[in-house]
Amino acid sequence: MVVEPLDSPDPRDDWSIELRLSGVEVALIRTALKLLESTLGREEADELAEVKALLGELPPVPEGDASRF
Repeated sequence: MVVEPLDSPDPRDDWSIELRLSGVEVALIRTALKLLESTLGREEADELAEVKALLGELPPVPEGDASRF
């Protein structure tokens, strides 16, 4: 795991973490984020946008790993 600073004006974004995940782990995270996405409504528009952005950053999952979730 690598932790490094980000160049961001938002003080909440002053660090990042780089993770190495297996296909199964990516599939599990994708499933959890999609579940969270389905529960957020208009009142949580900011959080919904962040979840969608995270989903967009995840790499594709190999076919065999995706079927486990």
